[in-house]
Amino acid sequence: MFKGLFIKSLLCLGCLYFVLGYTHTCDAQAYEHTAAKEDSISISNTNKQQTVGLLNQLLQERLQNSVDLEIDGLVVDETITKVGRDFYDIFLMQWEAPPMAKNFTVLIKEQPARGNSSIVSITVNEQKIFEEALQPRYDLIEEVATYMVAVVYDYLLQDQLNQQLEAEGKRAKEVF
Repeated sequence: MFKGLFIKSLLCLGCLYFVLGYTHTCDAQAYEHTAAKEDSISISNTNKQQTVGLLNQLLQERLQNSVDLEIDGLVVDETITKVGRDFYDIFLMQWEAPPMAKNFTVLIKEQPARGNSSIVSITVNEQKIFEEALQPRYDLIEEVATYMVAVVYDYLLQDQLNQQLEAEGKRAKEVF
């Protein structure tokens, strides 16, 4: 079984070297010349240039697409206690990003506080929008997490609106 896989992988590597135009320098030149005559297909320079041009074009398109491709809507967990983990789990279960929101990261961070409580903060795109001391009661954690889902959703909608207005050269109204 392993011998068959090994032979198949060698054949694939040989095909790859053939397509890319590499020559295998092994034992003697005579062996190379006879193997090249029997197993090769002649490709003209114009075909090689067209193939290389096409590969370069595909590579450029993939690079451009990879620049546009980012991980959107990342929710990062930096909690350390059960209270923080419960908050993160409830937040994540209820979280649904706005449809047009792009390029954002939600960071849920926790710091231990006095006694059994913890301080949980939520940061969106490196801007802290919430910080609250949580008690280890599940109903309170659930209530705060549900509220914070709505706050983060509204924040992202407002941020998206501000970005659209800035792109058009307009200013958003200030909310006091």
